[in-house]
Amino acid sequence: MELKSKCANLKRSGKTAREIYNTIYCEEVSNPADFSTFDRLLRRWTKQIYPNQLTLDKGTYPNFTAHGATVQVSSSGEIVQAWIKQTSDPFDPEDFIEAISKKVTPYSSKSEVSEDSKNMLEIPLFDMHWGIAFMDHYKPVLDSILEVICKNRWKKIIIPFGQDFFHNDSIVNGQTTKGTRIEKVDMQRAVKESQQFMYAIIDKAIEQSDEVKIVYSPGNHDRSISWMFMQVMLARYGPDIVDDSMVFRRVFTYGKNAVMITHGNSKKSTASNLAHIFPISFPEEFSNATTREVHTGHIHHETSSDVFGVMVRHLSSGNKQDEWSDSEDLVGSNKRFMLFEWSLEKLRAIYYI
Repeated sequence: MELKSKCANLKRSGKTAREIYNTIYCEEVSNPADFSTFDRLLRRWTKQIYPNQLTLDKGTYPNFTAHGATVQVSSSGEIVQAWIKQTSDPFDPEDFIEAISKKVTPYSSKSEVSEDSKNMLEIPLFDMHWGIAFMDHYKPVLDSILEVICKNRWKKIIIPFGQDFFHNDSIVNGQTTKGTRIEKVDMQRAVKESQQFMYAIIDKAIEQSDEVKIVYSPGNHDRSISWMFMQVMLARYGPDIVDDSMVFRRVFTYGKNAVMITHGNSKKSTASNLAHIFPISFPEEFSNATTREVHTGHIHHETSSDVFGVMVRHLSSGNKQDEWSDSEDLVGSNKRFMLFEWSLEKLRAIYYI
């Protein structure tokens, strides 16, 4: 590009093409073109404007060295765009060490530590299957849940109840709600010890929250037994806290959040289908929310799918391995429950128990 610019400037100063060809072009080009070709090129070069040092300087950045440019010229000869070729200056590690050694201004945070919370805590203990496991297994789970509840004073605590809370739907036989034969467990012990478990959670929730709500969400194992258990809790805590409606899909909202709860035992309970059912079943709650989730159980292991802006979560279970899980090859899946903390705007935290 320097040769083209030099030849063009000499032509503009009055030199002939032949003089430029003999004195400049042939001297600097190792394999020069013939004169007629050069003369044609020179006429084209003379019409172009090449970047000077000012152009290069304008297009550079600190610590970079310009070594060439490509320009786009308008029909009137003005430079429209210039692409500057640059190489970075050699890196000096001493400069880097000096830069990171300088005192850093601390970030000023406006957040304050407070024992009061404007958030809601969701405690969805899906697929506990009491009878397969008892209090000796669930005591560490209970201690961890109580720890989260006592973390601060909550605005609201919601506890979905049911969702295969018990393993059998009969005190005397090993069967599910539909009569499917499964292993028989000690349901008398399961009922007594699960009462101790649930009362501890609910009593502490009432102490630590402005509002507590227990909502029934039927599963496929224990619809009769778990609903009767709800009647005991209804008598103990009253209708302001306990909602025993036997509907298959529930929804709760908090601020800009809406969560649909269902057990998900149908063959049609795919993530895509559940995401589409949500706005159909609860159009008002869905439309008023900016964070939308579906929480479902049944499969005893955790999956999550973001389907068109709806987060569909199959929640894991902290239950022991049972015959069904073993037959479905659900071996080695994470044995844990999930608690959700909601602010008025979004999901703030998930606690794995």
